Amino acid sequence: MLGSFFRRFSALLGLGVAAALALAQTEAEAPHLRWQPRDHEDRGLLHPDAILCPFDEAREHPANRVFRAIWCVKLRPIEVAAVLPRERAAEAEFFTAGWYFEKRGGRDGDERWFGGDGLQLPREQFTETESAALVADLTAIDGELAASLRESTRSCIWLQSDLLRTARRLLDTGSNRELLVPLLRAAERLALPAAALDHASTRTFAPADLATIEPELRAESLVELDRRSSRLFDAEHSLLWSRVYVQWPQGAELDLDRHLARTTAKEAPTVPLHTRAVLVQGLVAMDDQGQPRATGVVVDVRLQHLANLAPLNGENDTTTRDGIAFRVFWLERQTLRERGSKLALSDFRELANDDQVLFRDYGSLKHTTVAGQCSLCHRRTNTPEPELMGFPVLRATATPIRAVPDDVRLRRAEAEFARFLAALRTAAK
Repeated sequence: MLGSFFRRFSALLGLGVAAALALAQTEAEAPHLRWQPRDHEDRGLLHPDAILCPFDEAREHPANRVFRAIWCVKLRPIEVAAVLPRERAAEAEFFTAGWYFEKRGGRDGDERWFGGDGLQLPREQFTETESAALVADLTAIDGELAASLRESTRSCIWLQSDLLRTARRLLDTGSNRELLVPLLRAAERLALPAAALDHASTRTFAPADLATIEPELRAESLVELDRRSSRLFDAEHSLLWSRVYVQWPQGAELDLDRHLARTTAKEAPTVPLHTRAVLVQGLVAMDDQGQPRATGVVVDVRLQHLANLAPLNGENDTTTRDGIAFRVFWLERQTLRERGSKLALSDFRELANDDQVLFRDYGSLKHTTVAGQCSLCHRRTNTPEPELMGFPVLRATATPIRAVPDDVRLRRAEAEFARFLAALRTAAK
């Protein structure tokens, strides 16, 4: 760390000592500038002055430039949700049936900086100038520089995932075909052996970690469910593996196994109060033989709790305003680099219900909030399946069963990811 500082300091002598110290101070303060603060109208969005160094402490490292080109962009969203604080009426008037559907088209004045060190990729396409600059930086990820990146296994996995995810987005939008080969080749140069990808040291999360942030969640009581995945959780499109665990409330009229049996029989039993679910998502990588490997790099942990059965209203202090409480944790790349082996779930960034993100899970780029997006699928009211109580994983058409063997979701994600790789390789010819 000190050696890197002095190299930068010496290189900046021509700018003067004051300028060099100012740069060092700015970089030291970078973590505080990543996101708009809680009292800002754009709470949670990328701060315009953010200094992001996710893969190396040197700000202009080619990997950092690639990241910023992919993940940091000022644009006008296609849709703007009415749940944004600057859009909505008073809470008592706004949180009524259908509040999560209200939106309008984007227009002049809606431009914002989106993306950053998160999970929602804002890029749809690149201009000719942007594309040329990105190709140059991708080409630089080679030789000794690529070798140095491969030494940090978990960060390297994530950088490769960013490249492949960008290629996935360009395939989806039909944009910038000239970038497919450079993205694929750079990802191949970052590929690690299967043994490195499978090693326990890549792990960033274990179910036992949950009790450190929510004592009611006990690892021994979590049951993993296998289910038919929607497109949102298909690794061919998300490039992530996903696992869902359920903690069933003690004393429920039906235990979990009988509930699942009745669900399979399409009897639509009601999910009991205080049911909890945990969604865990991690990176699928391409190894040095070109094969998909589900890694231990978990980047997304979401907790769901059926907290109450009170009716929908502004005073129901839950994510959906009708009883479903969410906690959402994202791992930032820069945190992973800085914390290293000391990383814990408490180091993940926890998003608040009012934090804003540009979502493209379904359809067009939409500027909305965490609560607004979660409530689309996990609400209790104004839904054709009220018995699910906001737990679509327990829907009959999802065919939920106990996950045996326990790696079934990982192997399926690898098979899905292989279809993406085949499509990318064909398009990149």
